[in-house]
Amino acid sequence: MRGASLALVLTLSLAGVALAAGADLKTEMKTVVDAATTTIFAVGGDVDPANGPDAAKVPASRWAEAVAAAQKLKGPAANLNSAENKAKGPVWAASAADFARLAGDAEKAAMKKDGAAFSKAANDLGDTCTACHAKFKAQS
Repeated sequence: MRGASLALVLTLSLAGVALAAGADLKTEMKTVVDAATTTIFAVGGDVDPANGPDAAKVPASRWAEAVAAAQKLKGPAANLNSAENKAKGPVWAASAADFARLAGDAEKAAMKKDGAAFSKAANDLGDTCTACHAKFKAQS
């Protein structure tokens, strides 16, 4: 009987870990990714050369915000690209890989203060997020 009780506790604990992992991804998306991408999208508009000559006059502090925001996406990118999450299928795996690559592109462009490259990375990242959410995020 004691062995059965221990097995039940272990099973419930593992189920809790699995549930927490799902909640962690959702929480991470809301608390880390949403805030970081909001900054990336805003700075992307600020620095886009297509928005006129003032885009080149973006202050260093704004670029620093962009670098920090892109760096904050590294943890969520690793989580999205985990074996457990990639098991969701090839569309997930491709979207997660794109997310990681584009976050890296945004970081590199921000470090170089390259408005055109940063704006492109931000736009492409937004497209990737939108496509992935359309497929995998429960719509309410």
